[in-house]
Amino acid sequence: MDNKYKKYIKDINIISKKLKKQNLEKVDEEVKYLKKCFDIAYKNDCFKLYEYDPQMQDKLKLKMFSKLTKYSASLTFLAIQILAANAIMAKNNFRKRDYYFKKKCGIAINHLRMKGSFVTSKKCKGGYKLNGVLTWASGYKIFDHLLIGFHFKNKEMEVLTKFKEMKGFRIIDTPETFIGQSLNTVNIKLEDFFVKDEDIVSSNPIGNYTRNKSLSKTVHYALYGLGLGAVDFINDKKFKKNSKNKLKNIKIQFLESTDADELDRIRIKLFNLIQKIITLSMIIDGGKSILKEKTLQRYYREVIMFNANGLNQKIKDLFLEDI
Repeated sequence: MDNKYKKYIKDINIISKKLKKQNLEKVDEEVKYLKKCFDIAYKNDCFKLYEYDPQMQDKLKLKMFSKLTKYSASLTFLAIQILAANAIMAKNNFRKRDYYFKKKCGIAINHLRMKGSFVTSKKCKGGYKLNGVLTWASGYKIFDHLLIGFHFKNKEMEVLTKFKEMKGFRIIDTPETFIGQSLNTVNIKLEDFFVKDEDIVSSNPIGNYTRNKSLSKTVHYALYGLGLGAVDFINDKKFKKNSKNKLKNIKIQFLESTDADELDRIRIKLFNLIQKIITLSMIIDGGKSILKEKTLQRYYREVIMFNANGLNQKIKDLFLEDI
């Protein structure tokens, strides 16, 4: 274990101790409290995984989510986004990556996996003009930049821009959500919104994003971290021991798997297990478990948040088969 790795683990432990002291109920509800937690992680270099080789990145990501998700799934949700933005810049050898690595970058690219074009473009001098609606762009007023996905002819492309209202970039609403309101998720109308050629991060054949996403284990890591948090609140010793063993077994399965279809099935097993752990823990605790200040009811909503986002039709069909 090299010194760089040891320092990262030490920093994660420092962040964990600081997060534990926050008002975690408000972190879920108000953007200023979530921003405070995000900045704690950001300033302690939590998101600089691009400095490590890919295999080490996965190990550190699992360590991070195992430690931090129990304090705030909303923080983990933002972590997933900035890690994805940084990884995309690194993978595509983006010329301005060092500049943008120093920024807080979110993503609005999930629509690329959908049929049809939600954001279209036309080439113009020095860049492109984008048109369409970006839905579910999280981290407004937390992220300062946004990675936008769009279509141009037979390509899917990604570009970085500032995450603020400006000419052609209009916030049209902020949906109310039953969990993670602090994520400040917005819908954005793009009307001939100009982006520069020099800020284009990637250009690939349509379908590239879907193929890469299918092998990602990030959601598995996040769900696993939430499961570890839920186990801490189990009051029945036998139930706690069994739950720990089952979580450990599923962790081994998703860590060893390199098959996209198998990873989808494991994700469903993991979700079902964590939902059962949370539900039974609440049943054991009785009526007091539904009090707003109780952590388990927040976990109950957070597990849905993780598993309701970014689902393709294949995963939805697997859930239906599992009934």
